[in-house]
Amino acid sequence: MTKKNIVGRLNDGLVSLMTSLGEKIGAVRYSSTRPDVPDKELLAMYKKSWVVKKYIDKTAADMLKLPREFSGDFDSTIEQRIRDTETELGLSQVFNNALSWASLMGDSLIVAVTDCADEQIASEVDLQGEDIVKFLVFRKGEYTPDSNIITDVKSDHFGEPLTYQIDVGSKQLKFHHSRCLRTKLGRHSIKDRAQFGTSDLQAPYEHIKTFDTAILSTGDTIQEANVDVLFVPGMNNQIAAGQENQVREYARVMKQTKSSTGLLLIDAGTSEAQGRYEQKNAQFTGLSDVITKMATVLAGALDRPITVLFGQSASGFSSGEEDNKAYYETINGMQESRLRPMQDFADKFILDKLSIAESLSYEYPSIDSINETEEATRFGQYATGFNTLVTSSILTEEVAIREMIARGVLKTVTEEEIAGIVSAGADSDLWGSYGTPTTPGAQAGPPETTAA
Repeated sequence: MTKKNIVGRLNDGLVSLMTSLGEKIGAVRYSSTRPDVPDKELLAMYKKSWVVKKYIDKTAADMLKLPREFSGDFDSTIEQRIRDTETELGLSQVFNNALSWASLMGDSLIVAVTDCADEQIASEVDLQGEDIVKFLVFRKGEYTPDSNIITDVKSDHFGEPLTYQIDVGSKQLKFHHSRCLRTKLGRHSIKDRAQFGTSDLQAPYEHIKTFDTAILSTGDTIQEANVDVLFVPGMNNQIAAGQENQVREYARVMKQTKSSTGLLLIDAGTSEAQGRYEQKNAQFTGLSDVITKMATVLAGALDRPITVLFGQSASGFSSGEEDNKAYYETINGMQESRLRPMQDFADKFILDKLSIAESLSYEYPSIDSINETEEATRFGQYATGFNTLVTSSILTEEVAIREMIARGVLKTVTEEEIAGIVSAGADSDLWGSYGTPTTPGAQAGPPETTAA
């Protein structure tokens, strides 16, 4: 073979190699025609995959971990009345179900059931003449959006279905959109408003399957870590003669004998066909690293820290605080986009039921947990700082106390106690008995001594 032919074949081989690599890369396609994960499979994943179940349940639970904090100038008894009514209506479980179904299926519906007549549920809700009875939650597949949508561009519900049909047994109930709150996840154009939302599991679906498959394969590998191999002389002849039951019984006795006594008795055979025993051992070098990397990829695909998703502590130079902080911000963002519309929807029925005319505003506190040592340090820093501001006559006692309450440093102080503290400070003509009183116009500090 000439040198020219060798070079030519080498070039052809390199071209073939690069072409095959290009085909592998091109095999990864993101097509809009690819069907979404079916609803039945999403439900099966929730039941069978612990990763999916933990992701769905913990996300909803963390959004409802701490109650919302009201703000504004209103009577503190109003807040307690609202919370009592929420407990009476079981809103915590209602929100949990709605958030879970929306995350899993991409769509959920909350329906407000009032004391109106059945024929009025297809009409707009009358808050003045109707009282809330309960809230119901439906998942995707249990309701059908109306094909008629709201075309008034000035309406807050522009583009949304006019009614929602719910199948209850043999009956079909149509609820007006003002009696419903739909949570539809994903980004959709005005043309597909009648379609359903996108599940949180659609994008990371392949990564979840890959991880579950790797864990299952690892378990099979561990089970087959040590394989005993027996070379039985004449085994094929016995099977050909119809004596496979004897071969199977021999293997069972050998396995039972070894398990019970640790001994293995085999026939040495003859010089032509010798019986022998071997053990095959699987190697696990690097297996744990592969599982760890796959867990990290899955945590990234689900947008959850590995400490939250797998309960694994941070390692290396990372303390995990940065990941946890990012997770808390993610939960807060989901509270604003998913939970707030639900609570605003429920509030219009609750405030009407309680005859509350005040406009209430609220925020969602961070779910970041602080231990006692950190809380004590935080309290000391705030107390020292506000004490300095009060003694320097920069802030009044009332302002300082309310600022500490707003920052969560003081949690059980009531309005009566605040009024008592302020009143006591006014009676003593001091800023809460802090510092040393001075005469107006006099210089603070130790008294000057006069030379004799």
